[in-house]
Amino acid sequence: MSSIRSFIAVDVEDEEVVSKIAGIQKKILNSNVKLKIVERCNLHFTLKFLGNVEESRLDLIRSIISSIAEGYSPFTMMLHGIGAFPRISRPNVVWVGVLDGRENFIEIARELDRSLVKLGFKRENKSFEPHLTIARVRRYSDNLPDILREMSDMEIGTIGVDEIRFKKSILTLKGPIYETLYSARLEKPLAEED
Repeated sequence: MSSIRSFIAVDVEDEEVVSKIAGIQKKILNSNVKLKIVERCNLHFTLKFLGNVEESRLDLIRSIISSIAEGYSPFTMMLHGIGAFPRISRPNVVWVGVLDGRENFIEIARELDRSLVKLGFKRENKSFEPHLTIARVRRYSDNLPDILREMSDMEIGTIGVDEIRFKKSILTLKGPIYETLYSARLEKPLAEED
């Protein structure tokens, strides 16, 4: 039976925000560090990574995503601060953080996690922190931590979150190619918020 590598995410498509992130990526590249930059078309916040999924299970996943999306109203997220995993002093992954809208995003991620466990997916065992990966460090440079610290409190911009996407990931030598398999709009009217 064939399977696809997949994840559930919120894409970052606001042109102003994407342009600001591209500027940050360029600044990091100028630090003489060897990086793999996340391409503009691939910028996203992951809600849940699913890994390889049998095609026979795709409809069940779509149904869960749709059901969860119906229970949430659209919201905004303030993108703020540059950080790194495992830590700024020794970065492997460079990311953009979230200030406002973080709680809504975390709640959707938790609900997806709880619902997908019923289909046999592994429960997340670490605390979930919304982040937007913008680069992966291939070779370290001594001045990169200082550059990241300078941007640790930078305001990036605001994005609207009104849709959850179920995405397919095709790995290639040039990097991943993402394809949206299904989109579910956040549909709960604002007046119904608790």
